[in-house]
Amino acid sequence: MTEKKRGRGRPKGAPNKPKLDLITERVNLTKNADVYEILCQADLVAKDNVDHAVNGLQTFGERNGAVAKVLMWLFNDNIKSLLPAGKTPYKPNDAPGPDLTETQLRFEFKKFKYFVTDQVPQVRRETMWIELLEGLPAKEAELMELVKDKTNPFKHITREIAQKAFPNDQF
Repeated sequence: MTEKKRGRGRPKGAPNKPKLDLITERVNLTKNADVYEILCQADLVAKDNVDHAVNGLQTFGERNGAVAKVLMWLFNDNIKSLLPAGKTPYKPNDAPGPDLTETQLRFEFKKFKYFVTDQVPQVRRETMWIELLEGLPAKEAELMELVKDKTNPFKHITREIAQKAFPNDQF
């Protein structure tokens, strides 16, 4: 008799695959850190001390306006993405560092309104989304893919932390 094959994939009992590979060690961020780096560090800090994480988000949120907008899109239930759910077919940016890419979220977050409102036709909206993802550093693009579908890749960053960090924004 032949053995029954169990199929391909993760072995039974294996932990779920992470949604996004996060930074796992604390580092000092530069003034021009990208949103992915800021949120990864805030997630690490929030595990130990929520107040320090809130302070870090506030400090870097002043330098990078996209931090608050990404968290708002992630946690505000009134913001609904008009983009198709699931994986977007785009070519990830292969630049060796975030400072060598065509753009960063800190400069492109003003376009978010086009992805959640009917200001542009659907075809143009999807084209703009793909262009945005292809111009961003690879990790920021992966983060935005999850944010678009309201999937939080960070275990310790919650709506409450975002509200404390950015009290003037609606979450």
